Amino acid sequence: MKKPYTVFITGASEGIGASIAKTLCHNGLNVFAFARREAQLQDLKNSCSNMSGSFEFFVGDVTSNDDLQQASKLCLSRFNNLDILIPNAGIGFFNPLLKGSIKEWEQMVDVNVTGVLRTIHATLPHLVKSKGHIINIGSVAARNVFPDSGVYCATKHAVLAMSESLKIEFADHLAITTINPGSVDTGFIEKTNNEELKAKYKPTFASGMDPEFIAKAVLQAIEANGSGIYSEITLRPDRRN
Repeated sequence: MKKPYTVFITGASEGIGASIAKTLCHNGLNVFAFARREAQLQDLKNSCSNMSGSFEFFVGDVTSNDDLQQASKLCLSRFNNLDILIPNAGIGFFNPLLKGSIKEWEQMVDVNVTGVLRTIHATLPHLVKSKGHIINIGSVAARNVFPDSGVYCATKHAVLAMSESLKIEFADHLAITTINPGSVDTGFIEKTNNEELKAKYKPTFASGMDPEFIAKAVLQAIEANGSGIYSEITLRPDRRN
């Protein structure tokens, strides 16, 4: 890849995605951010305006293949290259399997699995051309199964499997990294509709890692270009604090 790199990142309007976008832009990468919330994306663009990298965005939904196809074309027209993909958009609901609604299950699969696949499909030819880098955002749930989150864990296992498949098929053309964070201090838990479980798990997330810690791991994986590939990074909160 030739610098400056261009990064296409989904789920960029808040949490881990917003932190990654800011960190990469601050370090001179061009960032093309994709998310549903225009106001938050505009705020993010304003906060990146004085940074060394450039920032553009597209308002869209990873459940829409048309949105992702349009966004990838716009990214190329704005920056002339697409080097790094971070399909970050994700959602999770805590619930025992007997209590989880089919709507919740379908939404997790549509965003966390099919959304990742749509994003990869829309950008893969350009990434292969640039000999680029895909950084999937997995979870410790990609390697473990936890109570009250069986479907979410299944979706993250699928993300890890996709990373492994990409590594096998594109070993000579792409770098593939999977970032597996534990609990992060974001609004992730707020999507859960089970109030009892939300109250139970909220302190765990509140005492979790700062999103910037995840963003720094992403930057480190990118900066390793040429010297090696960070294949999989697991990040956990330091509970000694």
